[in-house]
Amino acid sequence: MRSKKRNKPFIGIRRQLVIRIVALVVFILLMFWILNTLLMAYLYRQEKVESMENVYDQLNEASLSGALYDSGYDAKFEQISYNNNLDIVISTYDGSILLSSGKEKHNTIKRLQNAILSNKDGAKSIVHTKMYDITLDEDEYVNDNFLILTGTFSDGNLVMIRYAMENMKVALGVVDRTLIIIGLLALVLAFLLTEVIARRITQPIVELTNISKKMSELDFDVKYRTRDSKTEIDILGEHMNTMSSSLENALDELQEANKELKKDIEIKEKNEEMRKEFLSNVSHELKTPIALIQGYAEGLSEGMADDPESREYYCEVIVDESQKMNKMVQQLLSLNELEYGVNSVEMTEFNISELIRSLVNASKILIENAGIKLSFEMGEDVIVNSDEYLVEVVFSNFLSNAIHYCKNENIIKVSQVEKDDTVLISVYNSGDTILEEDIERLWDKFYKIDKARTREYGGSGVGLSIVKAALESLNGKYGVYNLDDGVVFWFEIYK
Repeated sequence: MRSKKRNKPFIGIRRQLVIRIVALVVFILLMFWILNTLLMAYLYRQEKVESMENVYDQLNEASLSGALYDSGYDAKFEQISYNNNLDIVISTYDGSILLSSGKEKHNTIKRLQNAILSNKDGAKSIVHTKMYDITLDEDEYVNDNFLILTGTFSDGNLVMIRYAMENMKVALGVVDRTLIIIGLLALVLAFLLTEVIARRITQPIVELTNISKKMSELDFDVKYRTRDSKTEIDILGEHMNTMSSSLENALDELQEANKELKKDIEIKEKNEEMRKEFLSNVSHELKTPIALIQGYAEGLSEGMADDPESREYYCEVIVDESQKMNKMVQQLLSLNELEYGVNSVEMTEFNISELIRSLVNASKILIENAGIKLSFEMGEDVIVNSDEYLVEVVFSNFLSNAIHYCKNENIIKVSQVEKDDTVLISVYNSGDTILEEDIERLWDKFYKIDKARTREYGGSGVGLSIVKAALESLNGKYGVYNLDDGVVFWFEIYK
């Protein structure tokens, strides 16, 4: 089985730095203690050996000049013994004491003589010369080790110098205790200083860590603050700021591109739905006239219309349905050109009031045949700067709808209201109102409120879609609302 990888515990840089520096201080103190224990004793003993040899040379020189045995030399003799912490005895070969140091001279002389005469085998030789020997031996009376120099002066007298090793142990003990105290103080001071220094060093690193965490969460607002004394960390922080800004810009661009892509996808999906709906509606609208044309054409070819009157009726139906199909195709082509911007808008100055009157006059026969009473509320003529053809298409559709749906009092009112920078044209027809749920859908392609009546006058449900596309091309406004006795369609364009 594959063993699971364990997550290592997190240890901060500051803690690591403190631990390592404190460990280094402890190691250095430990090395000092080991050197003091192993090396200091040897060095200290060597120093005492040299001190004993210097004392011997000094006393031997005094013995040659005869000054050693004068009473005036006693004070200097005691001073030499005291300063070097040595027990010194000078005697003749027959054992007569010439000079002796220390308060307990009798015991000192006896022990020194015993050390010389006993000649223990366990004594360790340190220095051996023709004039003297220095050995390391144990005094059985005090159970302590001593460095002992025994020899003769140039005048033939014997000399015995002794140093108690206990003094060295005491001195080394003092040094050990001093090292321990100094070590503890150094350890505490090292910890405190390391903590302060580590905090100062690691604070910008911790700050960079937090910034990188924020960046991983796509939060680029936090920036690194550069210190007065620029270091490699500050340079890294500046680079982090630059990278943060670059990532933020790249993310913004990516999000913007993603929004545009979503819009493109939505438009594509919408266009696909519109295409399917368009094909479905077109096929549905063309199915009836094609079926009628086919049926009456087959009737003619099969001789079903024997008399001239029947053949004329069959031909009228075929021509009528063909005209409806042609009209619908032309409307669809116009709508397609408007929606996809195939034809650019041609802005020209023209009299919109005159245009409306001419369009109404062109439909005068239809209005009179339907028994409609038409009235104008135009006011003064208005000159606009717009596309005359598109305005004509819009008004013609509104007027055509008003004629075909007018009923009851059979009234149509065309009004014109001039504003500061726009002109509002409205067409009212008496008749049935439009349901609220149908008002918004009126502008959709192929939407019909009364399909039977629309079919009756040859409508395809495309007219208001053309109105919508035309006015949106002109940045105009449009709408429809109900009155108690009829419906008003309106549009507003800039002058």
